[in-house]
Amino acid sequence: MENVSLPLEPVPTAILVIEFQKTWTEKGLFHWLIRRMYRSRRVLDHTQAVLHCARQRGFPVIHAPFVVDPSDPESFRRIPLLPKLLRGFTAGTWKAEFTPGIYHPSDIVIQGRYAFDATLGSNLIPILNEMRIRQVLCCGFTTDQCVARTLKSLSQQGYLCALISDASATFTRWQQKRVEKRFRSLTSQEIIRQWCTG
Repeated sequence: MENVSLPLEPVPTAILVIEFQKTWTEKGLFHWLIRRMYRSRRVLDHTQAVLHCARQRGFPVIHAPFVVDPSDPESFRRIPLLPKLLRGFTAGTWKAEFTPGIYHPSDIVIQGRYAFDATLGSNLIPILNEMRIRQVLCCGFTTDQCVARTLKSLSQQGYLCALISDASATFTRWQQKRVEKRFRSLTSQEIIRQWCTG
């Protein structure tokens, strides 16, 4: 049964895709940690559907990848220890690449991110301000870490925010539901109905 949620606000809106990269979706420890939730919730299918609808209707899609680049000492120094130790998201390797079917050439990719919160060190806020975006719909990985931290930061800065619940995943169902209760939450189908079939 779908969650009951309020309609999207009629304001300039963007979808923010956080770390939809092969490190999470293809193989290795990071993938193993979310694999069951990622597959059972059909996160890739839901994300592709809502991104297709957004592009069709002219809503910007913004990607916030996490990239660990040892050749950039200043950025590398600021990156949290765990991604560095586990060698995830390494620049120039498959680990930093977008999951097939997620990125489109018309999309925007932020630069400079060095923290779990995608607003830190990056040009995300200037991009949102330049585009006059007021509402941000977030999806990606993991729901209770990078996605939740970014949602909190954007909300504190005055943006209307929502989690696309079935286009995100984390380690357990309990962790997922906890974030869905904490933030405004919509499913991909609720968004598609409002944007593309409503």
